[in-house]
Amino acid sequence: MFKDIFELYNKALPAYQMREDDWLSWLKPELAEIKRAYDGEKLAGFALIHGNSVALLCVDEQSRGRGFGSRLLEESEAFIKQAGANRVILGRGRHYILQGVPNENPDVVSFFEGRGYEAEWTSANMATLLDGFEINKLDIPPLSAEISFRFAEDADKSALLAAVEDADSSWVHVFEDCADPVMLAVRDGEIAGFQILAEDGARFTAKGGKIGCIGCVGVVHKARELGIGRRMVAEGMDWLKQRGCTAVELRYVAIVDWYRKLGFYVEREQWMGEKAL
Repeated sequence: MFKDIFELYNKALPAYQMREDDWLSWLKPELAEIKRAYDGEKLAGFALIHGNSVALLCVDEQSRGRGFGSRLLEESEAFIKQAGANRVILGRGRHYILQGVPNENPDVVSFFEGRGYEAEWTSANMATLLDGFEINKLDIPPLSAEISFRFAEDADKSALLAAVEDADSSWVHVFEDCADPVMLAVRDGEIAGFQILAEDGARFTAKGGKIGCIGCVGVVHKARELGIGRRMVAEGMDWLKQRGCTAVELRYVAIVDWYRKLGFYVEREQWMGEKAL
């Protein structure tokens, strides 16, 4: 049912190629509204919509410049508006692969800008190799003795969701359904920070071996400025290395310089476009 659009996705976005099972799992097209455009009998492009997000809009390279992308975007916007939303976002949402529009192609960004989309920030995909990583050699200030790290258990669920709500409410749904380990920073018996660790969670990092992922790193407001976040990420990197990971991928990064201090570098960037309807 979705093989045609999956194959077109990999052709249209070669820098972001995925395995079909991962693509289906992350994007969940069975829950989406899908618009297709045809050039004769050939699939020329498609748009995939989740809520008020155009999660993907892809046009075959041989069919570009002929209005297929514009028509698919117009149909997507009309569908979203009819569903009651007053704003369209690109990429990100409850189910997505790209958190925005690939920024490496200025023509793609110009396409959306020419149709009224604007972006307040650019999101980065970052990575680092773990072969030379040693947590004790990082230049990170020590934490106070009242702060420790452990993994969340079932009994932590309500307290964890409350901490996520405090740090970034847009992540609550991620933690409600999260099957990956969640590392907690605990201060005086209360959850002060959290991060998701996935041993095989990378999507795009083109490295050999087992690639881990760190996601949704957050610290509650009253525990910020204590150095918890950076130490927590370092602990996560160490945990992933102990489990055989050779590299770590990050996605949806805004504080690029903060992660650079831990050895991460930018691989790709995403233009976070949106538009009022």
